[in-house]
This record gives sequence, structure tokens and C-alpha cells, in this order.
Amino acid sequence: MNLKDKVILITGAGSGLGKALAIAAGQAGAKVICAARRKERIQQTAEEVTKAGGVGTAVEMDVTDGKSVEKAVTQAEKEVGSIQILINNAGIITGMKAVQDLPVEEWDRIMATNVRGPYLLIRAILPGMIQRGFGRIVNISAPIKHLPKASAYCASKCALDSLTKAVSYELKGVDVLINAVEPPFLDTEMHKGGKKPEEVVAQILELAIAEAGAPGGRVVKIAQ
Repeated sequence: MNLKDKVILITGAGSGLGKALAIAAGQAGAKVICAARRKERIQQTAEEVTKAGGVGTAVEMDVTDGKSVEKAVTQAEKEVGSIQILINNAGIITGMKAVQDLPVEEWDRIMATNVRGPYLLIRAILPGMIQRGFGRIVNISAPIKHLPKASAYCASKCALDSLTKAVSYELKGVDVLINAVEPPFLDTEMHKGGKKPEEVVAQILELAIAEAGAPGGRVVKIAQ
């Protein structure tokens, strides 16, 4: 997989799937902007990216905060270069309660991270991609969309899929592709059991290097 000198921003890069994607992109020669709230975690990931053969840069970012996103994107592009690939990986699964018992604040927190976050990143980075005539965006969705006691999480991932399709329709005629991917259950901090994140990164990164003319607006499922 050739990502030589491609500038790629990955949210939630401090652990789990985001970290695995960052290191794999580094192994493929990319310049990887590792974004998340936990400074120590993303610095560690950035160092591992560089050791793997890429160039790692850590940028603190709260994906739910528009000003934080804009500041981080501006800083990253000043230090590394124009962002060519965006992977919206940051997400949370909490509030595992029946809908009538789920606090409004928890619903809002989940939707802010899982839907508002990708929207803010796309909004900040997409204009530059369109202007330059190239870009790839990959949204990390989920295979569960109708799970009892996970209404907020399920709703957020359905919304992310719809956002992906809607934005894709807006990009007709320009070499900017946006797709979503549904990895299987992964063994991470948020969820124990399932595949190792390293087992699915290649299929996700394939969307990040899709050739011009490849289909956009897809929700690609990775088999269990």
C-alpha cells in the first residue's frame, strides 16, 4: 500500500483502531497527523508512526468543539502540509441504558462525538480538498444499528452513514471521495473481545487510497 508522503489526519489516534491506522499509514510512508484530546497518547502514537517509517505529528483536538477543530487543522496544515486524507475515527459508545433511562446529557455527548465531530472535521478540511482537486474521507461507522440499550450510539452511526451519502452527492465532478466503513467488533478500550484493530486497517486504508473514479457514498462492511 503506497501512502508515500500523503498527508493524513486521523482522529482518535491515541489508542485502539485510530492508533493502529496511524502506525499502518506510517509504515506505508505517510505523514500522519495524530489527533485526540489526550496529549501523551497522541505523542506516543506519533513517535511510533515515525519509527514505522512515516512522519508522525501530534495535534490536540476536541472533535466536539468547532474552535478546537479549526485551530488544530490550521496548526497541522502549517506544520505538515495540506490534508489530503481524513479518517474520522473518534467515537464513543456509552449510555448503555433503555431510552427512557438515558440522560439527555449522555445522548448529546454521544451525538456530539460520533456525528458533530465528523461534520466539523469535514467542514474544516473539505474546502481545501475541493480547491486542490483531490481528497479522500473515510468515516468509521459500525455494524450495529439497532441494538437494544444503545439507542444513542445506533442513531449516531446511522446519522454518520447518511452524512457520508449526502456529502458524496455534493462532490460529483470532483476527485474527492467520501465513504464509510463498518469494521467488525474490535478488541479496544471501549469494547473487549473481537478482532485486533491491526487485522482490519488494510481494508480501511484501501478506501483512503482509492483511485479517481472509484465510487463514493458507500458504507463498506468488513467481514467478521
